[in-house]
Amino acid sequence: MHSVLLHQEEVAAIHEALVSSGHHQLANLLAKKATRSEMDQRYAATIPIGEVDGYSRDSNPIVSSSEDGAFVMVWQWVDQSEIGT
Repeated sequence: MHSVLLHQEEVAAIHEALVSSGHHQLANLLAKKATRSEMDQRYAATIPIGEVDGYSRDSNPIVSSSEDGAFVMVWQWVDQSEIGT
């Protein structure tokens, strides 16, 4: 599965279709996720969804942008055996 970048007009059309068909919760989720800047969306899209090299990424990671790049939140699994339990 790969991330998809949508333009604002595409998001608006999808949102309107969801609202008009009664899918308000999904429409609200789409609106929330669409508030990211295009750069943040592009940074997030560089890391594949799922596990890669011991790390995994959510479908909607936190992105902290700066002038020269961004930190994209990923997860790393830690097994209980690694902490001595």
